Amino acid sequence: MATDLFNLIFNEILKISPTLLSKYATIQDQVIYLILIPTVILFLFIYAFAKGIVGRIVGEHRGFEYLVSIVTYIYLVYSGIFGATLVPIFITWLNIAIVVALIVFIMSVVIHPARGPALMKVGEAIGKSAGKLGAKEKQRKAIEEEIDSVKKQIAALEAERNRPMEPAAKSYIEMQIGNLRARKADLESRL
Repeated sequence: MATDLFNLIFNEILKISPTLLSKYATIQDQVIYLILIPTVILFLFIYAFAKGIVGRIVGEHRGFEYLVSIVTYIYLVYSGIFGATLVPIFITWLNIAIVVALIVFIMSVVIHPARGPALMKVGEAIGKSAGKLGAKEKQRKAIEEEIDSVKKQIAALEAERNRPMEPAAKSYIEMQIGNLRARKADLESRL
């Protein structure tokens, strides 16, 4: 007797497919997962749907909202859309909604919304300091490249100085080497 009643409800009225019914072995699982959960989610959808439709057309009118809700529910169940399409979607949707709600809950506990502005300031400070570090690193590399260039010029002038030449030219090269060594010392002090 009870089995016939459940077959009538699941197969004839709600038009839930036998393959979906076979996933839930007990009557209790079938009632919870195939009637209760999808119906609650469907009621939420129908409530929003009726409020939206009636609100746009007539304004806020409870009688019309109830009428549109009842007609929509009867249509979805009678046409077979509820059992064939919406039940599998709503079961999956509920699992996804629970996971998303759990993530949002954990994030709101760890990062409380009241701390948002303070965390934004901390993030901004970290970003600025990272930007300054990047600029200092670029400046340091530029100085190191200039030091290498000065070293090459000094080595070239020292090789030139060892060749035979007039004393005036030799003293000019010595002066240039001295200037380059002073420039190198200045650059090294800026590191």
